[in-house]
Amino acid sequence: MNRHHAFTNGYAASKKRDDDLYHPYSDRGDLENKYIWGMPDLVEDEKHDSSFSRSRKFEPRKKALHNRSRLLRLAIAIILTIAAIVYFLFPSANLSLLSSNTVASQEYFDIETLRYYDLEDVQGTSVGWEREERVLLCTPLRDAAPHLPMFFAHLRNFTYPHHLVDLAFLVSDSKDDTEALLSQMLEAQQNDPDSTQPYGEISVIHKDFGQAVGQDVESRHGFAAQASRRKLMAQARNWLLSAALRPYHSWVYWRDADVETCPFTIIEDLMRHDRDIIVPSESNHQSLLNCLNATDLSRHLASVA
Repeated sequence: MNRHHAFTNGYAASKKRDDDLYHPYSDRGDLENKYIWGMPDLVEDEKHDSSFSRSRKFEPRKKALHNRSRLLRLAIAIILTIAAIVYFLFPSANLSLLSSNTVASQEYFDIETLRYYDLEDVQGTSVGWEREERVLLCTPLRDAAPHLPMFFAHLRNFTYPHHLVDLAFLVSDSKDDTEALLSQMLEAQQNDPDSTQPYGEISVIHKDFGQAVGQDVESRHGFAAQASRRKLMAQARNWLLSAALRPYHSWVYWRDADVETCPFTIIEDLMRHDRDIIVPSESNHQSLLNCLNATDLSRHLASVA
């Protein structure tokens, strides 16, 4: 077969056929733009419409800028979501960022098993009854059944608001019915028709400390028994205080069950002195030795009592 002299290698003839076949895409630049920007092909009537070529100029979409702004908004939304999750699910992580103790205390309320106490205003003053300060009355009991009726008679006559006084009893090393009688008298006290009689919270604790010294005067106050007896007494009283004391108590009033006479205003009287620790004076030689240091003055007071 003879070839045309102008197309010695056949390339021009093939290129002409390709141009005729792919005429709509003869411009390589148009093909690249359509591929990059996703431009649809023009239909045949639009290709030959002279008005279309004048009115519809090629304007590539601002797709890259749109995608960039959308990614930015998505990143901000993710950061805010993570911050909200950390804030609500892990409140303890926010405590280091809080400068106010009041704001920090509010975070604790989200923990169901945690108790928070604001002790800023809890303090003992000389006018506790006006400020509604709570008092913890502690009484250790050992074979105290004979003294309980007199003890509860005093309780009924206390002038300090009863609902502001919490009672704590430690029954230890008893051989009589102290604990049973105590429960009966407490029930009667709390169910009294007089609305001013019931006391606040009441704790009755049973724990033996191995006290073997007798309750008669000779055994209790004999010199030979003092060391072991007072050691166990101190342990019992410390144990009662640590078990019953609460953060909201402003005062602790120790009251023995066998005290026969005492002013009904004793709690207010002691408060008025506005001291951290105060002990009433008793006209008993041994009691004076319990309350005072061994000084010349204490020995003189004990000798004239």
